[in-house]
Amino acid sequence: MKCHSRRHRIGLALVPVLMLALSACVPNNTPQGSPSPNPAPPATNATSPAVPTAVAPTAGQPAGPAGPGAPQAEAPVVRWVPIGPVGPNDPTAGQRYLLLQQFQCDALAKSLEGAEDVAVWQAAAAVCKALQSGVQQDWQRASNAVAATPRIPQTQCLEFTVAATSASAVAQHRSNPGVQLKPETAPGEACPRHLSGLTVVDNDLRPVAGTARASGPRSGGTVVRLDGYYVRVGDILFDGVPAAPEIVAGGGDYETLYLRMPPSDGRAAVRISITDTVDISGTVTFFYEDSTPASTGPGGTPETNGTPPSAEPTRSAPPATIPSVGASPTATP
Repeated sequence: MKCHSRRHRIGLALVPVLMLALSACVPNNTPQGSPSPNPAPPATNATSPAVPTAVAPTAGQPAGPAGPGAPQAEAPVVRWVPIGPVGPNDPTAGQRYLLLQQFQCDALAKSLEGAEDVAVWQAAAAVCKALQSGVQQDWQRASNAVAATPRIPQTQCLEFTVAATSASAVAQHRSNPGVQLKPETAPGEACPRHLSGLTVVDNDLRPVAGTARASGPRSGGTVVRLDGYYVRVGDILFDGVPAAPEIVAGGGDYETLYLRMPPSDGRAAVRISITDTVDISGTVTFFYEDSTPASTGPGGTPETNGTPPSAEPTRSAPPATIPSVGASPTATP
């Protein structure tokens, strides 16, 4: 009896083990579409686009056309007339220059009505207008006016500066057609005031040929012309000391100054300088040499120690018109 009960207990203990063994042999009948408790992530399709984790901002593309026809960041610069030694109360040339410098194109053109020998200023007014408008028709007028301007010598300081500036602006326009030029005032000063030379002249204020340097007899009387660029002469200085020599001609604004040299008073030479409304540079020297053909005889004929030269004397002419220093100075600036 005890043996039977013992076997019964052992059998009951083996039941769970047999049940587990049998469950392992039973096939899995779970449907294919049923979800699993912990589903694995689906396989990634190699052909599907990947989604970036972050997108960096890109620079915006410039608007408008690109390439050679694109608008330039900075327009070409054309050098405009520099500051000149002029003011609102100066004579005509100075007033015109001031209008041009300040780009008062219409006022400059109007000031030329009825005037003579104003080709250089008419061209400048046309260039001024073209720079302001940028219109091709205005540039064509400016180009024609510049081409019609007569050659201006460097001795005409203001006009030479104006002509050179106008020609340069037209040339830059031709090199940059269709581009708006940017005018900027040129550095420096158009015509720095300076005294650069001394010329012996005859009684008709014409230069005496054959003189190596400005010289004349110790007794005085030689007429000399002060060369350079000056506007309004204040003092005349001999060796740095204010003097009062005889003014033969000139002395007004923009006028060339002609002096009669005094006796030497024992000096072998005298250094001449002048003052102006602003600083003026340069000095010139006159030498007292009795052997130099510097004195003038009747009719403006030079004499050498009282003996007429072998060349045929020049005929007497009416007094020469004194050139304006502003319009026609006597030396290259």
